[in-house]
Amino acid sequence: MTITTFIRRRVLSKSSVLLKRVVLPVLLVVFLMQAFTGRQQTEDSVPVPNMILPGEAIDPIIQKTIGQPKHSGRLKEPVVPVPSPVLREQAQVHQPPPPPVPSVAADRSADKGDKGGGNKKRSEKKHKSEKKNPHMKDAEDVKIPPSPWSMATANITDSHKVRYKGHAITNQTVTLTLMSSADKVFMSLNKREIYRNLQDRGIHLVVLNQYTGKVMTKRVFDTFAVGTEEEMTEFIDQIQDGRILVFVVLDECSSGLTWRGRNKLRELGSRWAEKIAYRDMWALVTRKGGLKLAETYSNVATADTGYEWGGPVFLRADFDLEENPKECDWPSNEQNDARSVFCRSYEGYGAMCDCDVREWDDVFFQADDELHHQLAQKPLYKEIGVAILATNRSHYLYKTLKSLWEAPGFNKERVVIYADKPHREINSVAKLFGVPLVISHTFGNTTIKNIRHKIQRVFRDLVGAKFSQETVPAGGLPEDTMAPFMCDYLLLLEDDIQVSIDLFKYLHTLAPVLERDPSVLAISAFNFFGYRDVSNSLTAFYRTAEVNNLVLLLPSRAINEHIAPNWVAADSKRDWYKAMALALKKVPNGAIIYPEMPRARHFGYRGHVISGGVQHNIFKDHVLALTTDYEISANDVLKLEATQYEINLLETLKKSEPTSFDFCKHDLLYDESPIVMFVSYDGPMNDTSAWSHVMKCLRAWEIYPEAGWKGVWQFHYHGHLLSIVGVPFSSYSHLKPEGYKPVTAPPTTTTTTSSSTTTTSPGPASSSTTASSQKGDKDKAAM
Repeated sequence: MTITTFIRRRVLSKSSVLLKRVVLPVLLVVFLMQAFTGRQQTEDSVPVPNMILPGEAIDPIIQKTIGQPKHSGRLKEPVVPVPSPVLREQAQVHQPPPPPVPSVAADRSADKGDKGGGNKKRSEKKHKSEKKNPHMKDAEDVKIPPSPWSMATANITDSHKVRYKGHAITNQTVTLTLMSSADKVFMSLNKREIYRNLQDRGIHLVVLNQYTGKVMTKRVFDTFAVGTEEEMTEFIDQIQDGRILVFVVLDECSSGLTWRGRNKLRELGSRWAEKIAYRDMWALVTRKGGLKLAETYSNVATADTGYEWGGPVFLRADFDLEENPKECDWPSNEQNDARSVFCRSYEGYGAMCDCDVREWDDVFFQADDELHHQLAQKPLYKEIGVAILATNRSHYLYKTLKSLWEAPGFNKERVVIYADKPHREINSVAKLFGVPLVISHTFGNTTIKNIRHKIQRVFRDLVGAKFSQETVPAGGLPEDTMAPFMCDYLLLLEDDIQVSIDLFKYLHTLAPVLERDPSVLAISAFNFFGYRDVSNSLTAFYRTAEVNNLVLLLPSRAINEHIAPNWVAADSKRDWYKAMALALKKVPNGAIIYPEMPRARHFGYRGHVISGGVQHNIFKDHVLALTTDYEISANDVLKLEATQYEINLLETLKKSEPTSFDFCKHDLLYDESPIVMFVSYDGPMNDTSAWSHVMKCLRAWEIYPEAGWKGVWQFHYHGHLLSIVGVPFSSYSHLKPEGYKPVTAPPTTTTTTSSSTTTTSPGPASSSTTASSQKGDKDKAAM
C-alpha cells in the first residue's frame, strides 16, 4: 500500500466528518463576525470636522516643540482670530451680549431641516407662538446668564467643541487643558491662559470657582523638600467643598511626599498618588468633596523621552459649571457683607468662608474677655503699635492677623501692614480686617536691602526715628506721606508669625523693665530654644546679649538713641539687625529679654531666606503658650534688671549640683532640684562642637550658639533648672568644681580600607566621667 493510499483511506476518510461538522461552521461564523465588525469600524472612522485632539488648547509655543502628529481625519478649517482679554472685556462692556451659540445637535438638525423642509415649518410655528405669548419665557431664559468662561461666550465655535457620547454641550460647559513637564506647567480654560509657571519646583495647585470658572487662588508646594507636604494638606483642608482643584507637577515632587500627602491626594480621587516616583509627571483635575474629573501620569522609567524626567503629560477635561450660585445664609451686617465679598473671589481661608460659621466673632478663638478688659485699662494698651512686614503671601498674612485678633489686650486700631508692592489679595485681606496697608516700594537690588529699607521706613513713620543721609536710599523715605499712627512701643512682626493668646499679657507684664533698666533694648516673644523638652515654664524669662530679631517689642527710646544712630549705609549688604547688634555691644550690659515658653512661633514654609526643609527641621516642633491662667509677680520682673539678674544667676549656679549626665543615652528622672553642666566652649567664633553635641542630646537648638547670657544657657529640663556653662568662655567658669572635666564632643573615628577611607562618628557620648551623684535612686552614666 502506497503512502498516498494510506493517507486517503486511514486519515482523510475519518477526518472528513470533523471538517464538515466543526471546522467549516466555525470558519463561516468567524467570517460573518469579521465582516460585521469591520463595517462598524469603517462607519466609526468617518472623519468628523469638529473633533479636537487633547492638547490643542496648549499655546502655540510648545506645539512646535512637542511635535504631535496632526490627525489624519481632521479637516482643515480657517483660523478664527481670538481677541485679547483686554479687547474682549471692552467688547463686553460696549456691545450687547452675543447670541447663544447653537449646539452641535442643533446644527445637525438644521442641516436635515434644509433638506426635508420640516424644520422651516417648526420655526414658523414657534414664531407664531411667541407672538401670542410675548410675556412668557422658557425655563432656560429664566436661568442666570452664562459664565464669561463658558463656551458660549469664549469665542469658541461649534467646530472647536469636543463631542462625545453622553455629554451635551451647554452654555455652562468649559474645557480645561493643561500641561505638566520638567520645565513648564501651563493651564488654559476655553483656550484662554489662566496659569503658567517656568521656575517653581513642586506641585502647583490652582483653585477654580465652580460657578464662574475664575481662578480663586494659586499655590506652589515644593514637595521635593521635606515637610512641605504638611502645608499642602493643611491648605487643602481650608478649601471649601465644591471648588475645582487642578494639580500639576513641575520638575520633581515626590522626594518629600510621604504617606500623609499621598493619602490626601487619594481622598481627592487620585489613582496615581501612591505611584508618583522621582521626576514623574502627573496632573489631576478634581472637585473638592466630589468626584474626580480627569487624571494623567507619566513614569520616568517607561517614558520614551530620552531624558531623566517623565515625558510631558497633557490633560483635557470638559465639565459643566454649576448654575445658581449659593450664598451663605449669614446675618446681614457690615462684617458678614465684607466676608461675602471676599469669599466670592478668594479661597483657602477656612472658617472665614465657611457657611456654617455665621458670625464674625465665631471665626476666631474666644480667649479671656475679662483679661482683655483689664489690659485695655492700662496706659500701655494705647502706646503699643503693631507693624506687620508683608510680601505676597496672603494666606500667611491672614493667619498672622487671625492670631492677633484672638489675643486679649490687642488694640485693633493700632496695627498697620507694610507691603513691598501692590497685591490684590493682600489688599483684600487688609480690607477684610480693616487694617491700613502701606506700600513701601523696594529700592535695593537684593532682598536684604529691601527688608532693611522697609524697616527703616517703619521706624521713621511710627516712632519718628531720624536717620543720617548716607543710610537712606534716594527716595527711600518720602516726606509727603502721612503716618498711620505714632506709638511709644513698637511690636515688629513678620507675616509668617503666629502669636500666642497671652502675648500681650506677657508684654504688659515685662514692659516695666524697659522703663527701669536702660540696658534692656527690647523684649522678644520668640525663643530659638522653644522645643518641647526644654520649654516648660510660663514664668521663666532670661536675658541675652545675642540678637533675637523675631517678634520684638522695641521702645522708641531704644530706636532713637541706639538703633537709628548705628544704622548701616544704604549700599551695605548687611541685615537690618546689625544695627541692634552694634547697639548691644555699645550699651553696658545691653540685653534682650526672651521667654522660655515661646509667645510666638514661625510657621512659614516659603520665603526669602527660608524653605520647607528649614521650617520642618528647625521651627516645626516649636511649642506655643496656650493659656493665660498664670501669674507673674513683680519681684520676678525686677529680677530681670541687670544687677538683680547677675546676683540671682550667681546664686542659682552656686546651689546647682554639677552633673555630667549623658542625655543622649538616658532620660533624666524628673525632679525640681537645679543642676549645672560645664561644657568645653571658647566662644561662638571658635570650636562649638561640644556645645552643639550637648544641645543635640537635649533635643534643643544646636545649629549655632544662640541666646545665652555671658556663656550661660538656662532652661527647665524634666523639672530641673538646667544651666549650661561654657568653659573657659563664660565669666562663671570659676564655679567649676576641681576635678570636674568639661564635657566635650565625642571623637570621630577613621576606618581605612583597601578601597576607601571612611570617617564616622559614634553615637553621642561624653569624654568625662560622673563628677557627682544625684539624690535617691537616680542613675548617672558617663558621657
